[in-house]
Amino acid sequence: MSKLYFTRISSAAIIIGAILLQISCGNKESSSEALLAAESYELEIIDSVTIDYLGALSWSDISRDGNHILGYDNQKMDVMLFSKEGEVLGAFNKTGDQPDAIGGSPLSRPQFVKQNEWAILGKNGVFAYDFNGQLTRKAKPDFPVSISLTISNANILHFLDEDIALAHFMGRDGKGTFYVNPEITQLEKVDFNTGDFSGVAPIPSNSKYNNPEKIHNVLTVIPAMDIYDGKLYIAFKNEPKLWIYDLNNLDQPKQEINIAFDKFIEKEGVSPDAVDRDNFGINSKDFTYGSIEKILVHKDIIIMQYAEGLTEAEYKAASEGLDNPMDLFSKLFAANKSQFGLIGADGQIKPIKLPERVGNIEFIDQEGNIWISYNREEELDYELIFKANLKAVK
Repeated sequence: MSKLYFTRISSAAIIIGAILLQISCGNKESSSEALLAAESYELEIIDSVTIDYLGALSWSDISRDGNHILGYDNQKMDVMLFSKEGEVLGAFNKTGDQPDAIGGSPLSRPQFVKQNEWAILGKNGVFAYDFNGQLTRKAKPDFPVSISLTISNANILHFLDEDIALAHFMGRDGKGTFYVNPEITQLEKVDFNTGDFSGVAPIPSNSKYNNPEKIHNVLTVIPAMDIYDGKLYIAFKNEPKLWIYDLNNLDQPKQEINIAFDKFIEKEGVSPDAVDRDNFGINSKDFTYGSIEKILVHKDIIIMQYAEGLTEAEYKAASEGLDNPMDLFSKLFAANKSQFGLIGADGQIKPIKLPERVGNIEFIDQEGNIWISYNREEELDYELIFKANLKAVK
């Protein structure tokens, strides 16, 4: 009798536990659905990390366990490793021609690979190092990289797992041009086990860049990309589309989202016969076009950093009377300012308002917290990064 009594209690406990679990899951799903149903958002700061370091620092990545943060000093070209408490754990310069170096300037922001290991993309390939800065693994391309175009803090190196990475790495066609070849793959799949590079992800058939009669320079094609839950999310810089791939099939996207910008200034392609492929000049107009600068994904949330671009009239107003190139670029960047928003499944953009004193959304951790940088308008004698939650605006 006693045994039967305890069996019934256990069964009841299981049933009650299952009901509570369903209620809990239901509440989470309802909360998630309510968040996605909002029309606009704001970020609520919940914590911050102060680091005793002063330099031209940009933020790169946070480890899966949340215990370490990577940054990059753009002046010294040092990869910086910090603890979550703000302690400086290392400064590593891996540029140049030494045996363990990436060659020249980095082509990507550094990324964590696994516990006690980070990696970075350079002209020599993908190189991984431990937390003491010692080379652990490397993979070099079997084709000459004729272009080493550094895009500040470009997020173009991502790991599918601890051994396989995807990277935007030009040069496979061997033509040595700053103009993107519409007939070749746009990403490299990098295997640390074998050291092999293989071309993947041809330009989608519906993309404006898939047109051999109108080619585009690399500044308009640099991808914004992220990997989450077995999918690749990628947008080419000056095209208002988001492509979603299954990582098991990178030959063609499984989904195409047309992003519903209110305004997005696109640059026209040029005839291949009208360009000098061996020379490439950058002028102020190149920074006045619409641009998709960053894609960050967590669960059903897709966050985009973008700039809409300047019309001809807006460009003239911003550049009028400015002869100093640095003053001109500064004014254009201020006029063509970055914005942040969520992309819905229908392509609608829902704006995200950032708190005062912050600059950019940098990365999302494994728990879904959003990390944002300080805006540097007020000079500090230390570095500062904030942790925030996404909230619906009522």
